Amino acid sequence: MNKLLTLAAVAIGTGFALPAAALTIDGNLADWGINPATWAPAPGSGIQATIEDGTGSGAFYLNPGWGGQAYDAEALYANLSQTDQKLYIALATGHNPRTLNQPSANSYGAGDFAIDFGKDGSYEVGINIKHVTSFVNSTDYTVERFGVEGGIYRDAQWNYGLWNSSGGYTDPTAPGYSPDPLHPTNLAGGTLAGMATLAYTTTPTTGYGSAPLDGHYFYEMSLDLQVLRNSGWQDGQAFDIHWTENCANDSILVDPPGDLPEPGTLLLTGLGLLGLVHPRTKKKAVAR
Repeated sequence: MNKLLTLAAVAIGTGFALPAAALTIDGNLADWGINPATWAPAPGSGIQATIEDGTGSGAFYLNPGWGGQAYDAEALYANLSQTDQKLYIALATGHNPRTLNQPSANSYGAGDFAIDFGKDGSYEVGINIKHVTSFVNSTDYTVERFGVEGGIYRDAQWNYGLWNSSGGYTDPTAPGYSPDPLHPTNLAGGTLAGMATLAYTTTPTTGYGSAPLDGHYFYEMSLDLQVLRNSGWQDGQAFDIHWTENCANDSILVDPPGDLPEPGTLLLTGLGLLGLVHPRTKKKAVAR
């Protein structure tokens, strides 16, 4: 009996949680339950996270590129919700989404989000982050001419950054350009499959990580799972979510579960386990 009781308690404590409220897409990650000091999501929340926060405001190495806090990919989160049939994605970065893409001035803009069904290195879907129309002079932007902001594109075609698969520099303007195909930067083409609900911040937020004075920018979005299905995803199939800037100085990838049981079902299962170990009471004899 004690063993069954322990199993039930562990099951409820680690995964059989009450259904979480739908996340609000507003660029504020407070409802994700993230610990500001560690960037970690709350245990048992169902949120998958990759955390790579680095610090430094100068030309610090990031791997494979340089740029310090201004190009740091800090944390990437994913929550696949069967309750409302959505994939939620959030990103924390030191990179300002409004950074102009001017390679001649050593300035590289925000990249797009890429999804790899089957985790085989081919990114079939992209979520477009396009800021050209946000600037007075759109000629300041040399890339990201494709598509609409927030567009979810299947059969995605990609541009790439400044680094090859060995981490060495490769010049996009020179013969022999050989970028790392595992780090797509921004969409070059694709077929519009739907629209994401998208929000991001354009002023820095402090108070996170081991250097709380560092400025951070947040992206937040939701995608309907049916759009992913229409783009080639199958329920239960594993996939990766990737992001990097247009230079690919620092990239980040998170691997959410392909399929999650309904939280309410998990809770009932946990309660059922508790029922197995509930003490039985003797029935009183009935006088005849």
